[in-house]
Amino acid sequence: MTQSIDPRILYSESPFFLDFIEGKKAATEFFEHSLTSVHRMAEARQTFPSQHSRSEICDVLHEYNRTLDASAVAMGNIERLRDPKALCVIGGQQAGFLGGPLFVIYKIVSVIRAATWLSNRLDVPVLPVFWLASEDHDFAEINHLRWLDDSEALQTISFDWEGKGHPIEQMPITGAVRHAFDEVSRKIPFSRASDATIFKPEESDDYCRWHARIWSRLFSQDGLILVEPRVLRPLADRFFVRALSEPDVIRASLAQSASRLTEYGYPVLLDLSQSGTLFEIPTNGKRQRIEPLLEGTPTTIGHLPARTYSTDAALRPLLADSLLPTIANILGPSELAYHAMLCPLYKQWNIPQPLAIPRQSATIIPKASFKLLSDLGVEISEALSSEFKPAEIVKRLASDELNSEFAKAQARLKKALLPLKGYLIQLDPGLATRWRQTVDQARHQVERLEDRAIRAELARRGISVKNLQRLKVSLRPMEKAQERILSGVSIVAKHGVEWIHKMTTRGEPDRFEHQLIVLEELNE
Repeated sequence: MTQSIDPRILYSESPFFLDFIEGKKAATEFFEHSLTSVHRMAEARQTFPSQHSRSEICDVLHEYNRTLDASAVAMGNIERLRDPKALCVIGGQQAGFLGGPLFVIYKIVSVIRAATWLSNRLDVPVLPVFWLASEDHDFAEINHLRWLDDSEALQTISFDWEGKGHPIEQMPITGAVRHAFDEVSRKIPFSRASDATIFKPEESDDYCRWHARIWSRLFSQDGLILVEPRVLRPLADRFFVRALSEPDVIRASLAQSASRLTEYGYPVLLDLSQSGTLFEIPTNGKRQRIEPLLEGTPTTIGHLPARTYSTDAALRPLLADSLLPTIANILGPSELAYHAMLCPLYKQWNIPQPLAIPRQSATIIPKASFKLLSDLGVEISEALSSEFKPAEIVKRLASDELNSEFAKAQARLKKALLPLKGYLIQLDPGLATRWRQTVDQARHQVERLEDRAIRAELARRGISVKNLQRLKVSLRPMEKAQERILSGVSIVAKHGVEWIHKMTTRGEPDRFEHQLIVLEELNE
């Protein structure tokens, strides 16, 4: 069961995203193409003179996905990508532990759904590609997962790595990683053994290949193509030369977009003092941002300094779209805002800027919890709000008789203590403060008694107040959208994978809606 929810409830801090999905010109004009011009975008991509042949790129993708034991459907999609008219939809994310938060699943679902939708509209092959951002070095982003235990308390499992600061692609499956994986296996048991095998590493895997394998297995029937930056890096020399030799162009393009965003009142999410430059990846060292080539330095491939380069957040989309025939990027709220800064740079470098499609967004709720809200008369939009206070909900559920009795008790209490005030002040003016404290304490004790009475009354009606309080943690853990905190593996362990595959066929990319997904536990 699903239903739609107003995204403004969950993304009030993302004004650009909200304006974009509402189709406001102030936001949409930051992109060259929209979903109303998919045929024009497809033609621009199909006629784009790639720096490498389709065959060369597909050979690399084929070899990498073969090492993941990719499904026949995925390998077939790579072969379809050799067609000069074939296109792809890309979404990407870091290699979060055991898949990371739920939104990563939603992003991949969106990639698959958009690829199918565009393929049907254009009558050409459009294939789903997931870019595992393994060159990133933000270890704190990927070294943990969070889940709700049986009491609905938020728990965390994490691991450390002595190579913090190195790109994640250099991380093996260390003893600490294996220990964390074993802890997950004990504390988050799977209802079905077949689901558990999706998340197990192979003996030959490093950390990133293991996580690429997870996605390859989970979306095997959808033909998802996996890629890492290190796979395409050998084909990117021309791109790196240009990035090193045109720092002024990059800086000016980003500054132009930043100025327009500020003019419209939108936040600028890229750091203009650094964005648009490359990183160096030493053989076994920390990833470091490097200075562009000095003016007059030879800028041909043969003179490219002997380094291993990687892109930052501003250049990563351009690198991917210069090599792959991308028709659309699947973007989260923050990604959408910084991709809005890239249009001038795409134009300067003559790379067609792909369509920007917001990823699917959702909140999962167990069937029993959804029934609890229904029984209490609480709308899901209210329960998802940052202003949701279970204590207030409980109070309004009390009977009129109970509310009346306690209101009268509070009034009698105040009336009984009021005569004391004047008498005490005559004895000692300082006792006025003690009188107010005593009144407040007495009122508080009555309120506590009232709370207990309400709980007892509701218990007689079969309503658990404690479950309502737990539900708030489930829907908004750490006071944030559920999809950003709770791990996907914890939901799969309890509810299986079928709901994920249903998402790939539900809804359309041109109608962004936050979904409420009601699930039953497999063992119920």
